Amino acid sequence: MAERKPSDRLAILAYHSIDETGSVVSVSPRRFADHMNAIAEADFRAVTLADAEEHRASSGKWPDRAVVITFDDAFSNVHELALPVLQEHGFTATVFVINDYIDSANEWERSPPGLGRQTTMNEAQLAALATEGWEIGAHTKTHPDLRELSDAQLEEQIVGSRTDLEQRLGRSVESFAYPYGMFDQRAERIAADHYRAACTTRLQRAGSDTRSRLPRIDTYYVRDQAMMRRLLLGQLDGYLTIRRWARAIRPTKRREPISD
Repeated sequence: MAERKPSDRLAILAYHSIDETGSVVSVSPRRFADHMNAIAEADFRAVTLADAEEHRASSGKWPDRAVVITFDDAFSNVHELALPVLQEHGFTATVFVINDYIDSANEWERSPPGLGRQTTMNEAQLAALATEGWEIGAHTKTHPDLRELSDAQLEEQIVGSRTDLEQRLGRSVESFAYPYGMFDQRAERIAADHYRAACTTRLQRAGSDTRSRLPRIDTYYVRDQAMMRRLLLGQLDGYLTIRRWARAIRPTKRREPISD
């Protein structure tokens, strides 16, 4: 079997809230800083999701020694705590925004237990991230399970969220993340028609996956710097497979259900 080249796979990292609550969607500030240090020490660079997908479309492979850092829900602690760390390393990231909860809090349905009330970024904070080179992506208007919506509602949530964000921020929106990782063929078709890339929550590194169902690695499972380094080098693929199987068997253990 031929040895797989580093650019055959890309780690797309999924974060939500940077806090000390210990919830399933939280990573502590210290662990987040450790993760970023590990990426820098491994001589990897962080690029936006849209840039990574554009590189693959033009060259046929993912960018070499690159990682994509994503944040779902646009919590204000990402601006407060994650931005300075990424600035220190010269990293960029992609943040997925829920339109109706800009400058608000996590009051959408099925917010994870243990997280507590977390505020979300306002337009000025999102604009500041964009000025730093971050990509602003869409995460629907209200964070619903897309499988439960009518065709018209799907269009409003997926396409309408992009249109609204572009008008509010004055920037192109090219990436999308399915809420809870849940989607069906209708949602995927709309996302493929209107976005350069769309993310799921399938727990593995991205390879030849279609751009409308890119997998991401939930960093809740990456406990320290050593694990992050191994992840980047492809040495955690077996571990991720076991974790993915376990999540499929016990989907009710987490409030972020998975669609594989």
